[in-house]
Amino acid sequence: MKQLVDFKGLAIDGSIYPTDIDGLIEYKDSKYIIFEIKYGDADVPFGQRLALQRMVDDFIKVGKQAVAFICEHAVRDTHKPVVAAWCKVREIYDGLENKWYTPHETMSVRDAVDKFQRHSNFI
Repeated sequence: MKQLVDFKGLAIDGSIYPTDIDGLIEYKDSKYIIFEIKYGDADVPFGQRLALQRMVDDFIKVGKQAVAFICEHAVRDTHKPVVAAWCKVREIYDGLENKWYTPHETMSVRDAVDKFQRHSNFI
């Protein structure tokens, strides 16, 4: 992003603020892949994690396949781009299993997208 979006003034009930999503892929009206990318091991706020999880659950309720990835990058220089495809997936929310888990093997976002596209699940 070249410009920060300030969500000031949009709180609901005084403490619920909008969240952002770093990426969403809609594939042939059947699959949704949502991903959030953080620097290093930065935490994902509880509300943001819950929103990702609930979106996946909602897609599944209407008959779509869906997954959410929490990813990390190591680009310290804020003037350099973060290539999403190269980021490491550190957590996956599998809506069919209703749980977050750490992948068994190291995988990039590109690898995870390809795997989901082929198999529709990770467990």
